[in-house]
Amino acid sequence: MKNSLEINVAIKNFIRREISDFESMEYAPTRKDSEKKCDLSLNINPYGVSKKVLSKLKYLDKTKISHYYPENTDLINEIASYIGVLPEQVMLGDGCDGCLEMITHTFIDRGDEAIIPIPTFHRYEFHTVLMGGKPVFVPMKNFELNSSDILNHTNNKSKIIFLSNPNNPTGIPIERNIKEEIINGFNGIVVVDEALADGTNLNGASLLNKYDNLIIVRSFSKTFGLASLRIGYIVSNPKIINQIKKTSSPFKVNGIAQELAIEALRDKQHIINSINYINENREFLISNLEKIKLKCTKSITTNFLVDVSNFYKNPEDLIGKLKEKNVLVTDAKSFRTQKNNYIRVAVATEEENEKFIEILSKLLGV
Repeated sequence: MKNSLEINVAIKNFIRREISDFESMEYAPTRKDSEKKCDLSLNINPYGVSKKVLSKLKYLDKTKISHYYPENTDLINEIASYIGVLPEQVMLGDGCDGCLEMITHTFIDRGDEAIIPIPTFHRYEFHTVLMGGKPVFVPMKNFELNSSDILNHTNNKSKIIFLSNPNNPTGIPIERNIKEEIINGFNGIVVVDEALADGTNLNGASLLNKYDNLIIVRSFSKTFGLASLRIGYIVSNPKIINQIKKTSSPFKVNGIAQELAIEALRDKQHIINSINYINENREFLISNLEKIKLKCTKSITTNFLVDVSNFYKNPEDLIGKLKEKNVLVTDAKSFRTQKNNYIRVAVATEEENEKFIEILSKLLGV
């Protein structure tokens, strides 16, 4: 009989090399609510969930649970109307991350390159590497995208360019002409992640009729407040959608999530209230952080970077001190910032935001 060491060695011999290079990590560590004073790391809708969504949850038909549940045509139609496309241009996925997974499964082969402007969301890199692809990082200057810099890094191995709009972690939007220059100048697929766009006036759907190499990814986790339901969607031309569907389970998104997403889209007032709440609290945070001599990126959404180098040479020291006070923010290193000067702050509830400013001011002695 093999001992545990021999078994572990045998397993390692069968694991794909891309997997063996990854470290196991928990994205949302478990913690007791009683120990948490304020959490500005989550990057979700602090305003909460629509009452219409909660009401719908009470009266769901039992078949939504007991039956297999393919894509809901009512939801597809609602999304198409909301974003301004045809239903055949929409495909559901299990959150933005699930959509990114299907996209890389469709287009990235071993040795292919994905162009990734940094700092940005680390899952573009993860899904590229998982498929045996090579991420090519293009540092942004002053957090602004430059189309020439991006296109100069492309070659015949480049399959995808990933753009986050507005960007996670900076919250800065991409100018439309810059985005078009990249889409028009690239022979591969341009994936625009608009997970944070619902609370803004950004919407790239109008470009889908102009360019056949554009894919847009969106989420119900942010403005709609449905993060734990894991539902998002892909918008592109029907030919691309049909290819991506080949990599997807026909039952990828659960029926409850789809039913509740319909209600979230229909509750227009809750969407407006959420956007106003996020914008007001973001401006509160940024204005108060700037008063204590902390530079913030010019965000239009829920998250932004804060330069803490005036007070701390290593942001991890500040993050640790905040955590001791039960205050959570995000270390920006995972986004591949060029300098280790930053923390990422995401808008929380009004009470949490005020507490954060109070505790941070005391820590900095200002």
